[in-house]
Amino acid sequence: MIFDKDYSDSQLPYTKSDRYMSFKVIISSVFLAVSIFLYLIGQESIIGVFVLFAGIVWNIFLPIKNMYSIVMSIMMGILYGLVCHSMGLVANAFLYLVYYVPMQCLMCRNKEEGYILQNKQLTESQSLFVLVYYVLFFVGIYVFSSSIKNSWMCFMDSMTASLLAVSALCRNLRIKDYYKARLIALAASIFMWSLICSSTVIYAGAASVLLMYVMYFVYEIGSIIYEKRHYNTVEMQQLQEREKKKTQVKVQKKKEELAKQKNSQK
Repeated sequence: MIFDKDYSDSQLPYTKSDRYMSFKVIISSVFLAVSIFLYLIGQESIIGVFVLFAGIVWNIFLPIKNMYSIVMSIMMGILYGLVCHSMGLVANAFLYLVYYVPMQCLMCRNKEEGYILQNKQLTESQSLFVLVYYVLFFVGIYVFSSSIKNSWMCFMDSMTASLLAVSALCRNLRIKDYYKARLIALAASIFMWSLICSSTVIYAGAASVLLMYVMYFVYEIGSIIYEKRHYNTVEMQQLQEREKKKTQVKVQKKKEELAKQKNSQK
């Protein structure tokens, strides 16, 4: 196996945190309200609103390893794929329709917890594997999308899809570098969808997809902040426990020395 299992205890249970889930619900509500407002003023289509809503529900169900998460990934893949296909974004449509659903199934089959491991890093051979994985995915999806609809967006489409695919791989590997890969992929996607929204041609659903990726970016920033606070708290607790144990050992040694002195005097 290229990737060995890591049984480190240093992990972040943010997916089960009520505070973090409340943060996601609040952020999701704000972005959904913006999408609905754009629809009401005629600047967005109803399918765009549904795409954003599906993206919210899927992201909330993502850490839950059961059939609901698979159903949500399929629903999201179909809606997002339809929007991307209408714009000629073949690579992104392929990513959601063909790649994400099997990746979700693999995640559900994994019996280990889905937490990101703080201390898990890739070796040189594993990093090389991820690099080759990205290059092959990019080349393959670029050739595929160009053969179907060759346009100036094929390169950006293929690049963003490949980066998102790599971030999904890093998520399943549970490595800390996932956050870096995810933020880079989201930033590239935000840039691409900003170009689409700013073009002279109006694409139905583009504004909501842009909002969705900005929302995901905010999610990840929140995860990083929460993770940092969690680990700082855990490390502080561990330090206090170690100091307490040291104090207990010193007290025990002093008691043993006093007992020996008393016995020697007798």
